[in-house]
Amino acid sequence: MSVKHVYLSLLLVLGISASLFAQVRNCGTMEHLEYEELLYPTRMLKLMQIEEHARQFANNPERAVNGVITIPVVVHVVYNNSTENISDAQIQSQIAVLNADFRRLNADASSTPSVFLPVAADSEIEFCLATVDPNGNPTTGITRTATSVTAFSTTSNNVKFNSTGGKDAWPAGSYMNMWVCDISGSILGYAQFPGGNAATDGVVIDYAYFGTIGTATAPFNLGRTATHEVGHWLNLRHIWGDGGCSVDDFVSDTPVAGAPNYTGSPCTFPGPNSCNSGAGDQPDMFQNYMDYSDDACMNLYTQGQKTRMRALFDAGGARASLLSSNGCGTVSPPTCSDGIQNGDETGVDCGGSSCPACVCSNTSPVTVSITFDNYPEETSWNIKNSSGATVASGGTYGSQPDGSTINIPVSLSAGNYTFTINDSYGDGICCSYGNGSYTLRDSDNTVLASGGSFGSSQTTPFCIADGGSTPTCSDGIQNGDETGVDCGGSSCPPCSSGCTYSTINSNNFDSGFGIWTDGGTDCIRTNNATYANSGTFSIQLRDNTSSSVMTTGNLNLTAYEEITVDFSYITVSFDNSNEDFWLQISTNGGSTYTTVKDLNFNVDFLNGQRKFESVVISGPFTSNTRLRFRADASADDDQVYIDDVVISGCSGGARTGRPEQGLTVEGVSSKTVSTSLAVFPNPTRDELTAVFVLPEAGQVQLLVTDLTGRIMQQQQMNADAGRQEAKVNANALVPGVYFIHLMTNGERVTKKFVVAR
Repeated sequence: MSVKHVYLSLLLVLGISASLFAQVRNCGTMEHLEYEELLYPTRMLKLMQIEEHARQFANNPERAVNGVITIPVVVHVVYNNSTENISDAQIQSQIAVLNADFRRLNADASSTPSVFLPVAADSEIEFCLATVDPNGNPTTGITRTATSVTAFSTTSNNVKFNSTGGKDAWPAGSYMNMWVCDISGSILGYAQFPGGNAATDGVVIDYAYFGTIGTATAPFNLGRTATHEVGHWLNLRHIWGDGGCSVDDFVSDTPVAGAPNYTGSPCTFPGPNSCNSGAGDQPDMFQNYMDYSDDACMNLYTQGQKTRMRALFDAGGARASLLSSNGCGTVSPPTCSDGIQNGDETGVDCGGSSCPACVCSNTSPVTVSITFDNYPEETSWNIKNSSGATVASGGTYGSQPDGSTINIPVSLSAGNYTFTINDSYGDGICCSYGNGSYTLRDSDNTVLASGGSFGSSQTTPFCIADGGSTPTCSDGIQNGDETGVDCGGSSCPPCSSGCTYSTINSNNFDSGFGIWTDGGTDCIRTNNATYANSGTFSIQLRDNTSSSVMTTGNLNLTAYEEITVDFSYITVSFDNSNEDFWLQISTNGGSTYTTVKDLNFNVDFLNGQRKFESVVISGPFTSNTRLRFRADASADDDQVYIDDVVISGCSGGARTGRPEQGLTVEGVSSKTVSTSLAVFPNPTRDELTAVFVLPEAGQVQLLVTDLTGRIMQQQQMNADAGRQEAKVNANALVPGVYFIHLMTNGERVTKKFVVAR
């Protein structure tokens, strides 16, 4: 259940009217994290790495960073009207609250109950409004953007981009971005946990709950919404761990709580003890900034929370780059010897009104050298000429080993260029997840560009005086005006676009057939192939008669070289073991069919067993292609249940390196496969079955994690190649959203599932 739904349920139980909904603290951070997980498959893995780093930091008394840490802040005010365009003074009041709360200089620190005083902490973290912008120019640390958007959602990043009515982030490696706007859905604020996309990293606060003056609205008018959300940004969880009493917040000195506390004035202590374990157990710490109490009832972070926050800044920490930020420093006037292209220079320390004219002496070919971090699949680069046309590019590099180095020579003609390196996740290639770096050198080994610590991209201009060798269609490089490596452009043969997989429009089905992508496990028996409007169908088997057949209408598949039919699972109920289920194809509108897959239930799997199948069918196909699902049974009551069937196809070129999931067409030898994973039933109540296909025998590790990356269950096994099953005890999990991770032979496959009761 999402955080929002928890709140709604609580309000209904308590009988609180909808008009009072805004009077309850409502943080959208966990909802936003779930949105991130859907966008970025590697998000959970990075959270797990940060958790491991925090654990090691807590267990190691040695500290690389001591004393007060100062974080430069930029506040982006995104307003739809004059009320939302809050004043500089209101922004200053919020910075003052953050500094007081994180240094335990808050006036209400004296309200901390004596039982919690031994763990109350000065986190030694401070905040300053930026004085230097990303270009080295003076700034107030405040940007203002008028927008036509009336409210921004937590399940989008629209407030964080100019293109969607918001404001682009300043580099997350040097600043903490805070957006102030109107947030929809009665949300007070939300944050992005560390390790996320740098382009969206930061904290978002509703204008009505920011600071202590102006639009600040009681009972959230003391600036504690930002204190709470910045805590999330610094890797703190809600004190109840977003679960029941069996789930905690990774911090030992915050008492276990079973749910949020909505404590208001008079903040009476002790409050509830929602997870009372008997003698010596402490009551809920509703005074903690990471609970849901009203602003006036909050007054402390703990020593454990301090340790967790400061782990981010120690060696290898996800926010360590902020330590070297000049965001709160002084602006240095541009000089012709500072090694930076600034002022009105047209090159590095040359050109413009003050520096000597730029003279280019770089020679071709240039060499792009990249040492990858732990995510080569996120790295790409390009070189563009002065007209903005791409003349060379590479990546991404999913096939490269983590930490490996590649060197790519590129021949260029004389002229001006820009080199850009990209990271699709937005966290550069150094230093949180490996120590990656890059350099661009000319033929004399002169460094033209270098780096590694950046956000989504880094661009450096350079020039070439001597073009060197002329590009050819056989040098293994995309150069000249080629549109691909040794292909396209004015001189080389056309490029093959390669295989593009897409879901085929399969809404044109006989017998009410529909596209099957509901993702559930609600298999429903239907008589005579009547379609149940649930995304799932079953076939009643009657002695190989027409009632045991489901058939698509004509599908125009002339553009496809290959199609794949994926069954999330098939399960059968037969009283005769000699039964078959066939996948058949016709290319003449159904006049004749050819069997491409015959599943014999006496051989392929046992009665009642659920099975994942992926069948690849090679073309060519016609505009009158049909697929037929047919069963052969000897008894009227025998059933086949099928759920979540997806038909996809390869078009636009030859298939190159697509990992297969399971079996191939009948009569065709097996292809090299990659690990696949399916789970059912989903949602589940008590038991989850994980079905996976291994290309080779090896050790398998299965992890179940919650949305924060906390490991809830794990198991290891030695498994043979082929199809395997494992059971997960969902009874031990509270209702909510989880991920199951399968790791084997250097691969990781992740599936999302839901526990609902």
